[in-house]
Amino acid sequence: MTDYAEWFRGLTHLNAHDWQRELGADVVCRDRLVRIPTGFGKTAGVVLPWLFHRAVRRDEAWPRRLVFCLPMRVLVEQTERSIRDWLERAGLRADVGLHVLMGGVRAERWVLDIDSPAILVGTQDMLLSRALNRGYASPRGIWPMEYGLLHQDALWILDEVQLMDVGLATSAQLAAFRDQDVAEKGPRLRPVHTWWMSATLKPHWLATVDRPAPADPPLAIPAAMRKGGLFDVRKPLERAADIHGPDAIAKAALARHVPGTLTLVLVNRVATANAVYEALDAATMEGKGRTKARREDAPELRLVHSRFRGHERARWADEFLKRGVPLPASGRIVVATQVVEAGVDFSARTLVTELAPWPSLVQRFGRVARYEGEAGTAVVVGGAPADEKAAAPYAQGELVAADQGIARLLAREGDASPRSLEAFDDELSKSDPELMARLFPYSPLHVLRRRDLDDLFDTSADLSGADLDVSRFIRSGEERDVTVFWRALEPESGRGPGRMANPGIRLDEPPRREELCPVPIGDIRAWKAKAYVFDYIDGVWSERDPKRIVPGMTVLLAAGDGGYTLERGWDPKAKSVEPVPLPADSAEEKREALAAAAAAEDGEEVSIAAWKSIATHGREAEGEARALCVTLGVPATITRVVALAARWHDAGKAHPVFQGAIRADRRAEVPAGARRDLAKAPDDAWARPPYPDRPGFRHELASTLALFELLRRTEPLHPALLGPHRELLEALGASVDVPDETDALVASPLAAEIAALSAEEFDLLAWLVCAHHGKVRTSWTSTPRDQEMRHGGIHGVCEGDVLPAFAFADADGCAAELPSVVLSLAGAELGIGTRYGASWAERVAGLTARHGPFALTFLEAVLRVADVRASKLETEDSWR
Repeated sequence: MTDYAEWFRGLTHLNAHDWQRELGADVVCRDRLVRIPTGFGKTAGVVLPWLFHRAVRRDEAWPRRLVFCLPMRVLVEQTERSIRDWLERAGLRADVGLHVLMGGVRAERWVLDIDSPAILVGTQDMLLSRALNRGYASPRGIWPMEYGLLHQDALWILDEVQLMDVGLATSAQLAAFRDQDVAEKGPRLRPVHTWWMSATLKPHWLATVDRPAPADPPLAIPAAMRKGGLFDVRKPLERAADIHGPDAIAKAALARHVPGTLTLVLVNRVATANAVYEALDAATMEGKGRTKARREDAPELRLVHSRFRGHERARWADEFLKRGVPLPASGRIVVATQVVEAGVDFSARTLVTELAPWPSLVQRFGRVARYEGEAGTAVVVGGAPADEKAAAPYAQGELVAADQGIARLLAREGDASPRSLEAFDDELSKSDPELMARLFPYSPLHVLRRRDLDDLFDTSADLSGADLDVSRFIRSGEERDVTVFWRALEPESGRGPGRMANPGIRLDEPPRREELCPVPIGDIRAWKAKAYVFDYIDGVWSERDPKRIVPGMTVLLAAGDGGYTLERGWDPKAKSVEPVPLPADSAEEKREALAAAAAAEDGEEVSIAAWKSIATHGREAEGEARALCVTLGVPATITRVVALAARWHDAGKAHPVFQGAIRADRRAEVPAGARRDLAKAPDDAWARPPYPDRPGFRHELASTLALFELLRRTEPLHPALLGPHRELLEALGASVDVPDETDALVASPLAAEIAALSAEEFDLLAWLVCAHHGKVRTSWTSTPRDQEMRHGGIHGVCEGDVLPAFAFADADGCAAELPSVVLSLAGAELGIGTRYGASWAERVAGLTARHGPFALTFLEAVLRVADVRASKLETEDSWR
């Protein structure tokens, strides 16, 4: 089927609006601005063109991933449901992955399907943090994969950008940096574009210090086409500036409520929403003491804000927060905050809203009389604030301007319908640009710069536990959150294996999406009971002073310490919490090897598989890597290096420390167990902890050091080693460290294959091998566990360690012996070394300058997916 309009109608059972038809018919994917009024199908209008071109037409020029970014959590679940319905109607549910990024154990699975179309739906917190290489609620080792995959082969759709605060500026800056890399380093490996969308979008919002405002005007509905359908709906507007405070707002809502209909009360703060809900609850009760009960004619009451767990939020749509849900005879009053300003598909007869910034008011007006043939009334309560404190969480100037805008709108027509609002916008742009500028201001508090982004490329664990905080580039002020979940705990129920037996909590189940509750950073820092965060180094939930918790962290609280009620969500005064029951299948959910291995420093879950040698696994990983590169269109010159890295990535597992982690009793039970070059072994064959004498041992560092030493013994003056630096070193009086005749390699086909690489190719090879678990990347420095053991090594690898000779695969897949090598940490030293030339730090700087961080991390992801896929192959090891 090639007719987009017909295909659209088949999925939605609606005729496409002109703007939807225009967008879907354009076969060219590029950056866009979309400015469409509320109620005109923005979600379908932008999701379905991608689905049509990428999954139906299979146009390789369209990115494989659709990244749908929303400002509020409540919008995510509803958007997911709509997309799931479209996929099922299109018969594409099995072909297109649908993933929700809201934290929890399932959040990492999307990174494994990088060669298939997929849709990611999440909040700006979850998605922008990943685009900044600091994924909230994501294992540290996964960060670089997510980062690379969100900056390559991705179409970003940022919906309701007027609610995104500094996140909007960050999205524009990231687009600017991607364009800079194209200009400086050449074409992208895969296409990436951004669509910014809102009913009130203004192009100047996207102008940043590194990016001018877009030259092309937004996709919009022309004035001549604003007729019929929703444009004929009328919404009388009322201003009640004298109504303010929770009690007065509740009274006004009850007075205007029409039985059998929906009344929506929208306020600006969670505390106000709770207070209005309580006032309504009290006003609709009768009797006293034990006889106190809800009046028979009282409307049903509901409370909606951002501080609820996913478990409770999941029921809202079925119970009251979507179109078509039956109303009781007495009607329903929903008290909500900004979370329902956009994307929620339900329609109120009456809207009572606090004064808010003009873009927010326009969105709120869109929640009343939302469908053709309906009618409704909008009432704006509360006067313009006297100072900034009274205006919070908004700025005083925004609310003063909005108050003036309402007065102008009332004088003009007194109507808040789409036609009236669009005409008002057109008219004001010409007659009063000064007021227009004040109605649509945008001055983000923080702007991401290139140096900030470059600093975030390093994902090494901060020894103090205080990683670079990216929250200021995602949200500002009170909107910055942590994610909290509750479990029934016995304090210090487990002990970590390192750092003086670090006391901590070991959970049988990792946190799940439905358990998570967003909590303001200020509230958690004021928490008086114990709080726990996951310790990457020790692999336990360690107690943390709440004052040291930073936005984006996932925090474990004891259910017995309280902090939550089912009716009101996050409540620091609550005495105890009922934990979310974990489903029976949760044990299977936690066994995703990639996520489990990435969560802790010495996690090796990816090594759990059927018995398999390093050579066989490397050969199979090479095949998977080549296939991925072909599918993804990676240039042949880079594909050759990625494939070689896949064959080499686990060479360091021949290290005696790694082989010692496989239990001797299990080795004795199977023929393969006698080998000392095993890359994989079954779950019950591994010692716990795996490396008691070298905690935190990383085999990928050993693999990388083996590459350097093999090349040195073959061609010490290779351009990747001492060749460019020999004259300088000798001029400085330093003796170059070249192997003698007994140490030099003469006829090693494996060494010759490495020596045939250029310096740039060798550095890329070494990077991919070293970074293939996301744990040893930009810096080679001792960890706290290294320092505790006092062996002088780095990530459990010591100077002078011997990697024994073992059977390896050559370029043709045939057997070849990898000679024994002595590992050296000389590359960790700063400056030009006498053994390997450039330091690791200098090589990493050269790689990022040559390829850019987006391409490097994308290639990391390709190799890591190839590794995981090869690990799941149930082939018999033929190298016995």
